[in-house]
Amino acid sequence: MPQTIPAGVFWIDDFETLEVDPAERLVLARRYMPLPAAFREAATALRALIRASSKQQADGGDLLAQLYLTAAQGNFLLTTPYVAGVGPCYDVAASIPRTVWERLSMPYAAIGYKHLQLLTWTDCSWLVATWGEPDTHSSARAYHQSVWDDCVAQYSRTY
Repeated sequence: MPQTIPAGVFWIDDFETLEVDPAERLVLARRYMPLPAAFREAATALRALIRASSKQQADGGDLLAQLYLTAAQGNFLLTTPYVAGVGPCYDVAASIPRTVWERLSMPYAAIGYKHLQLLTWTDCSWLVATWGEPDTHSSARAYHQSVWDDCVAQYSRTY
């Protein structure tokens, strides 16, 4: 299986040193994706950055877009704990090149927020206040089902 996270360091040791700096915590979280905890850490860091931006009365729209994208990417990669007949979902997710899942479009209007587990109620209220209600609610996995199916088939052939 290709290595998708840095070797030689237990990920939680890195995060414990950065609890007070959300920007650095976000960079580190992205480095450890697609670990499920990395998506959670990225969302936590982005929320802290959004709140700080709001306190400074700055536009946090880009940060909100990053939070949404992070939640959607996590949903695409890690929706289920197990892939029937294949194995743990994380094993499949870890085998997908980062360039594949990072390039997937995650349109708010088509995916919405109700099926993105990383989003909190507050996150959803920020999204609705900023972008309005989406046209529909789906999961990112369902939206990109053919890409996921291709990745599962590739994983099954390789491993």
